[in-house]
Amino acid sequence: MNHTRIAAEVLRFRLGTLEQASGTTFDLIEAAEIVVACGDPGVDRALRVVGETWRAAGLSPGAIDHRWSAGDVARMRNVGGSALLDAIDDLVAGLTRCRSRA
Repeated sequence: MNHTRIAAEVLRFRLGTLEQASGTTFDLIEAAEIVVACGDPGVDRALRVVGETWRAAGLSPGAIDHRWSAGDVARMRNVGGSALLDAIDDLVAGLTRCRSRA
C-alpha cells in the first residue's frame, strides 16, 4: 500500500469536481507527493480516516491505491458519512498548507 497513491485517489475524487467546475487541471501525483511528504498531522489523520472507512466498507485493501469506482465511493460514503467527507476536505486543505511550506 502506497500512501502517495492513496492520497492521489482521494485528491482525484475530490479535485475532480473542482476541475469540472473551473476548467483547471491538477497534477494529482505531484499534489499527492507534496501532501504526503509534508508530514502534516491533519493529512495523516485524513488518510487514516479514509483507510478505516475503506476497510469498514468491505472494500479490497489492495485496491485502495488504485482508481476508485463509483461503487467504491458510494460504499465509502454510506459507511463514512460526513466524517469521511470532512477528512477528504482536510486532505485538500492540507495540500494548501503543505504547498505554502515548500
